Amino acid sequence: MGKAIRDSGIPRDQIFVTTKLPAKSKSYDDSLKFFEETMQNLGLDYVDLYLIHAPWPWEEMGADYSKENVEVWRAMEKIYQSGRAKAIGISNFNVQDQKNILENCKVEPMVNQLQYYIGYTEPQNVKFAKESGMLVEAFSPLATGYLLNNDTVSDIAKQNGVTVAQLAIQYCIQHDILPLPKAVNPAHINENKELDFVIPDTDMETLDSLVDTAPGEDHNE
Repeated sequence: MGKAIRDSGIPRDQIFVTTKLPAKSKSYDDSLKFFEETMQNLGLDYVDLYLIHAPWPWEEMGADYSKENVEVWRAMEKIYQSGRAKAIGISNFNVQDQKNILENCKVEPMVNQLQYYIGYTEPQNVKFAKESGMLVEAFSPLATGYLLNNDTVSDIAKQNGVTVAQLAIQYCIQHDILPLPKAVNPAHINENKELDFVIPDTDMETLDSLVDTAPGEDHNE
């Protein structure tokens, strides 16, 4: 990634780089160590956003690491104060995990990146994050592709003259969520930027009512 940025010829300040602290890192010292390794690998002077990947190691999903996360956040604050991360935040943090950081921080998280797509919107986590002043980012707004197979979503996309991907991205935007779509095909990348439409209220109501739209998609709970 770092080489691609350097080879692109695009000024660094025109590229927004986000990276994450590994979920397994649950100590102050390890968090600083992993950040240094990341920066060496990237070969960059700074990143624009640095996130704690999860409130628990992946192999212990759902475990209580409240005490450890306070220490990790202390390291995040040090990184932020150094200027080598322009913003810091969290990812996959539920309400209790968010409260834990907010009650024990000097610098509040600026972002909470959550799993969010039509039919799976984490309403309590989103509401708390927004009310706490965090920008909510939606990773996998297409449910890693599973959403493409939903007939109701496909029908609404057709009625609006857009693709399912465009509908899913615009759905996030109309809920004041920043979508993070993934695409490698240049045509899809360009298509994902063409969002000069508004989903009608009636369609938004239908989309809001949907559940289990992407069977097979994993949830980080």
